[in-house]
Amino acid sequence: MNVTTSMTGDTQTFTLSGRLDSDAAPDFERQCFEEIRSETKALILDLTGLEYLSSVGLRTILGAGKNVQAKGGKLVLCVQKGLILQIIEASGFHKMFTVVNSLQEAGKHSSGTFRIHTHKEWDVDIMTIFGRVDAERAPEVEAAGRRVLETAFQKLLINLSAVDYLSSAGLCALLNLGKLADAKHGRLFLCGPSAPVRQILKMSGFDKIFKIRSTVQDALVE
Repeated sequence: MNVTTSMTGDTQTFTLSGRLDSDAAPDFERQCFEEIRSETKALILDLTGLEYLSSVGLRTILGAGKNVQAKGGKLVLCVQKGLILQIIEASGFHKMFTVVNSLQEAGKHSSGTFRIHTHKEWDVDIMTIFGRVDAERAPEVEAAGRRVLETAFQKLLINLSAVDYLSSAGLCALLNLGKLADAKHGRLFLCGPSAPVRQILKMSGFDKIFKIRSTVQDALVE
């Protein structure tokens, strides 16, 4: 198996080709340990060139993913349709990590894509967040929300559909905005969280604190 690596900003890409089996897995595990940098916030594993992926190879990928996540980063798997994708889905990795079908799509999940877009629809304020809401970005989220809540409002929808990571700092920012909305006798909805983000909200008890809707349109009509 061949592995090439590249680094763009805080996003690191490993491109694999050949067979990630019991023979190749130890070398790949060592390479991950030695070459994944401390500043890496997004690790992209490009598996489009893989011909075979064994259970030992899966464990190596799992280890790399957990290592990056433990440092506040994330793992993105780039896999095209076929045997490798079937193996990834059968192992449940698509529920633990972000899975995309091209490097172009994987690039959208790097931490450098963070941004906040606000607009009005039917006189309702909608704030859409893109990227990672971590300790670095959470203050920006809270500040943007406060700017909306400082004006006369009745309803604020926070669209989380493009958020791929929500840290404890991000949760705190949302909680502060919720308290401010209550103080102003308005309504605040969280909309469209992905399965991993929804799980974080549920584990934190936010599903009991906030109105969470599957889509912005669902919240608009309430």
